[in-house]
Amino acid sequence: MNVFDRFIVGDTESIDWCFENTHFNQRLAENGIKREYIVDTVMYEEPLRHERSGNNEYEVIYEAPANKDYKELKLIFACHGNTIDLVTIMPNFQTATNRQKKKYQSDRRKDIDKKYNKAMAKRKW
Repeated sequence: MNVFDRFIVGDTESIDWCFENTHFNQRLAENGIKREYIVDTVMYEEPLRHERSGNNEYEVIYEAPANKDYKELKLIFACHGNTIDLVTIMPNFQTATNRQKKKYQSDRRKDIDKKYNKAMAKRKW
C-alpha cells in the first residue's frame, strides 16, 4: 500500500505532508485561496474524485470555497516514500468555455497567449 492509498483510506496522520512548494504557494496567491483552507480541506474532507496523472502523481478534486464562482479545485499530489507534496492547485473546469477558462489564467500565461496571438496574426498577413 503506497502513501496515496493510505491517504484515500483516511490515514492522514501518519503521512509527511509538504505544503511548502513555491509554485504551489504562488498558485494559492494567484487564485486568492488561503493555505489554511487547503490544509483543512486535504486533512479533514473527503475528495470528490481522484485519478492518476502521471508517474507517482495524482489529481485530486475538491469542492471550491463558497466565495468562488467555480465549483471545484484540482490539486496535484506528488507521492514518494511516505511524503505527499502538493505540486499545484487550479480551478477545475469541466464544461467551461474558453472565455471562462481564460478568466482564471495567471497574468504570465495571459501575456504569453497575447504575444503568441500577435505573432500569429503578423504571419497571416
